[in-house]
Amino acid sequence: MKIIHTSDWHLGNRLYNWDGTDEEEHFFTQLSAAVAEEQPDALVVSGDIFDTGAPGNDVAKRFTDALLEVTSRCPGMITFVIAGNHDSYSRLVVDKELWFRSRVHVFGMPAEDAEGRAFFEKNVVTLPGKGVIAAVPFCHPRNFPTVDGATGDNREKNYFEGLAKYVADHSEGLPAVLMAHLAVKGDIDFRGHDKSLVIGGEECVDVEELGDGYGYVALGHIHCPQWVKSGKKVARYCGTPRAIHFDETYDHGVDVVTIEAGKAPEARTKVFEPLHALATIGGKDGLPFDDALKQLAEASLAAGTYIRLNVRLGANELPGPDWTERARKDCAAKGVRFCVINPIRTETPERQENRKMLTMAELKGLSNEEVLQILSTRHELTDRQRELVKSLMEEKGI
Repeated sequence: MKIIHTSDWHLGNRLYNWDGTDEEEHFFTQLSAAVAEEQPDALVVSGDIFDTGAPGNDVAKRFTDALLEVTSRCPGMITFVIAGNHDSYSRLVVDKELWFRSRVHVFGMPAEDAEGRAFFEKNVVTLPGKGVIAAVPFCHPRNFPTVDGATGDNREKNYFEGLAKYVADHSEGLPAVLMAHLAVKGDIDFRGHDKSLVIGGEECVDVEELGDGYGYVALGHIHCPQWVKSGKKVARYCGTPRAIHFDETYDHGVDVVTIEAGKAPEARTKVFEPLHALATIGGKDGLPFDDALKQLAEASLAAGTYIRLNVRLGANELPGPDWTERARKDCAAKGVRFCVINPIRTETPERQENRKMLTMAELKGLSNEEVLQILSTRHELTDRQRELVKSLMEEKGI
C-alpha cells in the first residue's frame, strides 16, 4: 500500500497579521502535483486542518475547493481526514456524507455506541487488496470511549489496545496503518512548537501504547518531521507542509510511504518550496537594534520574505519607542515583510532583579507593540504565545 502522509495544515493561520492565502494556495498546488505524480492508494491527513475551530468562510471554501482538486488528480485514491486539537470536530464532520461521495472519509472523534462503548468499526476502513486504515482523531485521554473487557482506568490506553486487536482480527493479512493526532513521549524534536502543550502533561502517550501490528503509524501534531525513536521504526510525524513559525527551520513537505505486511515502512519526503521564505535577522543571540537593521540592509533576501529581527537588549534596556516603525519602514524599502522584533536579554539573574519598573504613566505611553515586546522579554513568550496575546489585545480594543 502506498500513501501520502500529511498533517498540520493550519489553514487560516496569519503570520503576524500577514494574510497567508497565497501560501496556502501554493501548498495546495504542490500537493495536487504530488498526488498526480505518485498516484497513491490513500492520502492521510492527520489533523489540524484549520488553525482555529471557527475558520472563516473563505478559509473553509479554500479547503473544500482545494481538496476536491487534489482528489481529482488520482481517481483511485481514498482520502482520510481526522480532526486535530485545533479543529472543531463538529465543523469537520458536518459534510461527511457529501465528502464520502468524493472518496473522502472524515473522522471527528472516536466512534462510540449509545452506551459510550468504543465502536471500532466506524473508525476503520479497508482498501480492498491494499490495506487497512485505522483513523483516530484528537481526543482528550479521559474522553475516549470505554472498551469491553478492558482493565484499569486509562481509557486512552485501553482504546488503542482494543483498536489494535480489532484491526488485527479484520486486516486479513493486509498491511495496516494507524493515523492519529497526539503527542508521544520520548526524544522528540519540538523546534517551532510550544513545548508547554506537549511536555510533562497527560496528553503525552507512550508510542508502545498505540498498539502492535501496524505497518506504519501516521502521526500529526508535532511540526518537525521525524521518526519516533522506539523499538522499531514505524511511527512518524510528517510535520507541517509549510513553515508557520520562524523557528520551524527545516524542510517542509509531505511523506510518500510504502507499507508491506511484515516489512519496515519506506518513507521519502517530497519537499515543498515555500512561496515566501521566513528569515531571522540577528542570529540566535541577537544584535543591537542598529546593527540588526544594518544586517537587514546587507542581507540578500527574495522579495516578500517574512522578517523577524532578533534584537539583543542589555540590563534594564527597553525596546526603543520608534524601533517597530523603523524596522517596518526599512523592510518595506527592501521589498520584504516585517513581522516582529524579538527581544533577547543577556542580563544575569542578579541584573534581572534590578530591572527597571515602569510607572503607570510610562506604561500608558507605550504602543501595543512595545507592551508586547516587554511581555515577550520578561515572560519569554514563544512566537505562538505572542500571536495569541496580540489577538486578545486587538479583540478587546486595548
